[in-house]
Amino acid sequence: MREGGTMKKVIKKLTVFGLCAVLATNMNAVAYADILDDIIDNTEINDTENVDNTENDGTENIDNAEDADSVDVEDTEDTATENVDTPSDANEVKTTAVFSDIEGHWAKEWIKNAVNLGFVSGYEDGTFRPDRTITRAEFSKLLNNAMQIEITKKLNFSDVNENEWFYKEIQKSVAAGFFSGYENNTFRPNNPIKREEVAKVVAGAITTGNIDGEGATLLTDYNSIQEWAKVSVNTVYNKGYILGYPDKTYMPSKALTRAEAVKIIFEIIDNENIEYGFNITNYNESYSSAVVVGNLNILDSVGNGNIYIKNVVVLGDIVVSAKNVKSVELTDVKARNIIVESENNPVRIVQNDNVVIANTQLPPIVTVQKLGQNINI
Repeated sequence: MREGGTMKKVIKKLTVFGLCAVLATNMNAVAYADILDDIIDNTEINDTENVDNTENDGTENIDNAEDADSVDVEDTEDTATENVDTPSDANEVKTTAVFSDIEGHWAKEWIKNAVNLGFVSGYEDGTFRPDRTITRAEFSKLLNNAMQIEITKKLNFSDVNENEWFYKEIQKSVAAGFFSGYENNTFRPNNPIKREEVAKVVAGAITTGNIDGEGATLLTDYNSIQEWAKVSVNTVYNKGYILGYPDKTYMPSKALTRAEAVKIIFEIIDNENIEYGFNITNYNESYSSAVVVGNLNILDSVGNGNIYIKNVVVLGDIVVSAKNVKSVELTDVKARNIIVESENNPVRIVQNDNVVIANTQLPPIVTVQKLGQNINI
């Protein structure tokens, strides 16, 4: 093996010597000798590209949600459109894009995680624009994407037209109960969404039972929060989704940024127990602490038992298909509808504390009992 290696080296020298001989007339002998040695001695070539690892090690303190929320809002109008309408584009961003404007940003990790989940993407120029404000329609789309909302509802808002890109997104978010619009029959889709509005929307997408805390009441500008938003602000604050700023303010009328929206929605997905449709099938079954996307069905297999539903948000309908179930008890429950299918079952719908049901479809034989507080059915 040693002789073979020596022979190879000799052949290489002879091959290269011709080239060096041509150069000899114009170069110093030492120079081309060095070239020859370099060519021969470097017998192994490294095929791997020398790429610098520019990935940030993530040492930014992003666990402090109060600091995370303290980003300044850019009020300049951005005319470029986000590439969000085509799922294939979103997948491409998820696997190949490196946004040019998130390095060093407090929300970098949340943005990366949200893109990996597929509910947000960037712009065609390779940017994410994390500090750009987000509109009501855009927030609606992000939340729908993240929660995988498919149900829709007919709209009659005067400022939402069928030919607009956001029409179906608003149909979904209204059907899920996230948004309801304004008293003058408008939705204002292109308005930047305010922090107190976001709290109201988020409160409709999360479980709210068994939450302790003072909410945002200790913040210095708490009294500037509108009355219709205070309960939601406190609930979402106690769950850690929307906190205050380091200066102990909440800034309820401040417009939300894309980075803040991504952080809030990602943490909902990460922390809530989300079920995509669920069937209650067992006698005397208790079902608790979940967000159900779709319908929560009580099936005939429960027999003549009692069903207990506690701390559950149903982004759809509670459907009682069981023909003999004795009672359905609700505590800390929100749903779009409650429907009893059997015309002959005298089931009792018992409402304890904190029950919000938008509509009911109940035969006359059904009994509705209101035993607790904060009941809206």
